[in-house]
Amino acid sequence: MKRLMMVAALAVAQSGCVSGQGDAPVLFTNALVLTGSPGQACDVETSQFISQGSLDVSGGGNYVLAMGVRSTVPIGRSVIIGDVPVGVGGESITLTEFVYSYEASPDLGLPEEEIVATYSVIPAGTGGDSYVFVTAFGPQAIEKLRTGAPGSPGVSVISHVRARGRLGSSSNVESNEFSFPVKVYASGISVPCPTGFVVGGICNPGQDGPVCVPDESTTTP
Repeated sequence: MKRLMMVAALAVAQSGCVSGQGDAPVLFTNALVLTGSPGQACDVETSQFISQGSLDVSGGGNYVLAMGVRSTVPIGRSVIIGDVPVGVGGESITLTEFVYSYEASPDLGLPEEEIVATYSVIPAGTGGDSYVFVTAFGPQAIEKLRTGAPGSPGVSVISHVRARGRLGSSSNVESNEFSFPVKVYASGISVPCPTGFVVGGICNPGQDGPVCVPDESTTTP
């Protein structure tokens, strides 16, 4: 499995989709299913997709996504023009920043646009099982959500994300736009929780699951 590791802030949308495929040299495709245990490394199920998520910001984390990614730049080869062999394709894409915009109702004061620097090289012809890890919210947005998110059922936050970078050494490029929805809420239970044991959340506290186990000492038999 090819694995392009990249951790950068990202956000989310009501339908979990991609748009503007067009001729973009780098394309985000589907958000892949994560598996694992809290506090352990995330594993990725490349044959299953998700279209939305939930995040309890009381867990203290962010929402982690594994985004399928592919390059439309062909793998390098030589063609003969006249009698001269000429190289075609083969250039890698270097991503240098992600540009995010958010939608929420109520808006919670989220930034209209947020740019997060990153560095990742995507070779020509990348595809198949390739993916990148990204967090669903940029630092400004996640801070606003941690202080302003309501209790359950929370608020749906939509993020529209695109990447910018370079093709080869100089040409500027931009990806298609990716959108993904996350229902954000604050349970009021902090981490570490009273029992000292975090559950759910796949491999990230508060993500797609509860934050703690109920305190058995206060549970009625």
